[in-house]
Amino acid sequence: MDNQRSLEHVESLLMHLQHDFETLNAVVLEQQRQLTRLQQLVTRVDDRLNRLSLDEEQRDPQAERPPHY
Repeated sequence: MDNQRSLEHVESLLMHLQHDFETLNAVVLEQQRQLTRLQQLVTRVDDRLNRLSLDEEQRDPQAERPPHY
């Protein structure tokens, strides 16, 4: 009977470990999705900043007139 109880204990521990593994796996997958979205956002912001800096370089302040002229 002692072997049966030990086996049940091991099976119970295994079920808890499997549940913990599945929970951790779900968390890691969600974090990966969030990282992917953040990487895409950073790439878009970086591209936009690069375009804005190129636009500023092409401006000629001497050729621009203030609105009151």
